[in-house]
Amino acid sequence: MDNNKRYSPSRKQIAEYWIGKYISNDFKIIDFYEEGAELVITDPGEPECLACGMFNEKIYDNPNYDRLLNTENCMRIWNFPEVRYLQKAHIKSKMLGGENIPSNYFLLCKECHQESPDFADERYFYAYIRYVRKNKYKIMARRDRRIMQAIYEMAYQMNKNILTIDKGFDQFPFAVKKMGLHITNFSLYTYAAGIVYGMDELDLKQLSKEDYEKMKSEFSKYDISIDDF
Repeated sequence: MDNNKRYSPSRKQIAEYWIGKYISNDFKIIDFYEEGAELVITDPGEPECLACGMFNEKIYDNPNYDRLLNTENCMRIWNFPEVRYLQKAHIKSKMLGGENIPSNYFLLCKECHQESPDFADERYFYAYIRYVRKNKYKIMARRDRRIMQAIYEMAYQMNKNILTIDKGFDQFPFAVKKMGLHITNFSLYTYAAGIVYGMDELDLKQLSKEDYEKMKSEFSKYDISIDDF
């Protein structure tokens, strides 16, 4: 049977492979430290995206976390449900000859997985990882703006009052049941729809002039005109 079909390593197996390995300055994987090299996994006890460092603090609430931390079974933490937001990203895709073995996987958040290069030369993948690590705050700001853009566009289309966006975020957990996918696989606009769903309907007749100007200013941040409402 094709190895790609019968075997997929667990997050624990992938993490175990990368313990003690470095990405060098010339974007190769090495088993020792040299100047400028970066550890792939910096803390085995805190599973995070191996590119941007996204971390789910809910893992601390898992009753088995403290019991396993700093023990020989510590790596079992990487298989906790709280770590499922980390996707198993192929370094070299199956189409390019990549295998389903731990050395061909990185554990990445959804955004980093989607953005990572799909290229035959693996150095480009590792170059992407190092770039994200170096520029994580700029990249996070760019992602946040993209999310907000989607929310504002959806709010405009659905005739929602953008001044109630905080209510939309508060109501998001109640909208999750109306979404068709596991939370780690939500698309950008599915997430936006969940926020907009909890916002108030827009009634221009009941909107004060001051609030109208505020809303107009908010929408203009994303090049959306409300003159057609």
